Amino acid sequence: MANQTQREEIEKQLSAFTRYLRENGLKMTRQRELLVRTFLDAEGHLSAEELFELTRRRDAKLGYATVFRTLKAMVECGVARETDFSDGRTRFEKHLRKPDHHHIVCQSCGKAIEFFSPELEELEERIVARYHVKPIRQKFQIYGICEDCQGPESKKKKESENYDADLIFARDALRIAMETEQRGVTFYTTAAENSTHPSTRRAFLDMLEEEKGHFRHLEVEWNRLLKENPGITDAPVFLHFDFDALQRIFPSREAVLRKIKGNLSEVEALEMAMDMELEAYSFFNEYAEKFKDTKGRDIFLQFAEEEQEHYQLIKRELDRLQESEATAKIPKE
Repeated sequence: MANQTQREEIEKQLSAFTRYLRENGLKMTRQRELLVRTFLDAEGHLSAEELFELTRRRDAKLGYATVFRTLKAMVECGVARETDFSDGRTRFEKHLRKPDHHHIVCQSCGKAIEFFSPELEELEERIVARYHVKPIRQKFQIYGICEDCQGPESKKKKESENYDADLIFARDALRIAMETEQRGVTFYTTAAENSTHPSTRRAFLDMLEEEKGHFRHLEVEWNRLLKENPGITDAPVFLHFDFDALQRIFPSREAVLRKIKGNLSEVEALEMAMDMELEAYSFFNEYAEKFKDTKGRDIFLQFAEEEQEHYQLIKRELDRLQESEATAKIPKE
C-alpha cells in the first residue's frame, strides 16, 4: 500500500498527465485515470499486457486499445518511459522526475535491477564529445543471472521482490547525506578543539552545531523511511556514489590534526575550512546537474546550498579576523 509521500507523488503525476491531455484536446476519462493510477501504483516494469490484466480486475469493460493509447500518451508526456529488455516485450516504467538510469536484467527469473552511476554518465559524455555526436537516446544494460537464481533455490525460480525506485533513490541519497554530515561533524569538532583564537573556535563551534542539526534531521528522515517501508534496506543499490570523493573533500581527523598542530594559523585554518566548503559546494552542484529534473537533483542542490551558506559564514569570520589583524598592525600615533 502506498504511503502518504507516494500518494502525493501519484497525484502530481496524474495532474501532469491531465494537463497533457487538455493541451492536446483530449479528456481524462474514468478508464484513463484508472489505467494511470494502476500503473503508478504498481512496482517494477510493466508490459502492456500486464497493465491490461491488472486494470481489468477493477474494470472488466476495459479494452486493449485503450491501454495502448493511454500508454502512448503517458510516454509522450513523460510520465512513463519505454524499456526493452531484449525478450520480445516492450515494458514501461515510471519516468516523471526520475533520473535516466540503467538496468541489470536476470535472464533466469526476469528481474530487472535499476542503478545509476555518475561515473558511467561522465564516461558516456566524454565518448559522445570525442566523436562529436549529438545524442538522441542511450541504453546500457547488463544481462546475467541474479544472486537469487545462482543459489541452490534457483530451480524454484523464486518470485523476485519489487521495490519502488523513488524510495531506493531516497534511501541512497539519505545515506550519502548522512555520510557527508558525519564527515563535517568530525572536521569541525577537530578544528574547534584545536583552535586557539576564541572567535575562530566560536565560528567552528557554530558550524559544528549546524552540521549536527542537519545530521539529526537526516536521521529523522531515515527512520521515517524505514518505518514506512520495512525491508527497503535489502533493496539493491540504485545510486552508486563515489564515497572516496567525500574523503578528498573532507579531511580526516588525523589530517586536520596534522595541519593544525603544524603551526597552522587561525587565518590558515579558516581558509582550509573555506576551501573545503567551496569544493563541497562545487561537487554537489555539479552532481545535481546529472539528475536533470528529479527528486535527486533537488536533494543534491540542497546539499550545495548548505555548503554555500557554510562558506559565507566562514568567510565572514575570516574577513573579520584579517581586518582585526590589519588594524593591529597600524602604528599608533
